[in-house]
Amino acid sequence: MKKNKFPLTNIGTVSLLMIFIVLCMVTFAALSLSSAASDARSGQRIAEHSQDYYAASNEAEEVLASLDDVFAKAYAQARTTEDYYQLILEALPSEVQPEQEGEAGSSDKTFSDGRTLIVSYQIEINDSQALKVRVGVFPLEELAKEDSASFYKILAWQKVITKTWEGDNSIQLIQ
Repeated sequence: MKKNKFPLTNIGTVSLLMIFIVLCMVTFAALSLSSAASDARSGQRIAEHSQDYYAASNEAEEVLASLDDVFAKAYAQARTTEDYYQLILEALPSEVQPEQEGEAGSSDKTFSDGRTLIVSYQIEINDSQALKVRVGVFPLEELAKEDSASFYKILAWQKVITKTWEGDNSIQLIQ
């Protein structure tokens, strides 16, 4: 009786195939782990940025509420638009500044008579960004004519860059 002999090459081929499959699985696992860690870091940065933005937005809302009180008090005391604007300018909080006619972005006429009082303020989001708010105050004539529930119109609520970017593209070739 003859015994059947299996060729040795079949054992080697199966072993090589298994080694290749295991190496592929380890490589894909390492890539997946690296991608997951990168996504976690990115998500953390986005969450921190969102938290900083909404904290600044809440602070800007508080300043806007104090401005609303200033506008209401001035409205109750003023007889003319000039008096109204003067009372507002005297009572503005320290972080709020009036914009002068002709400043960047203030050339748009938002009121029918062309007279505007625009006040603005910035709330810091982080070391390189701030939230800039521009508010246009309605004249007394506009308030009486339209029976408006608000004393102002928000003209801008935007993030602005406060820090200049300084790129370093130098390469040190020889040490």
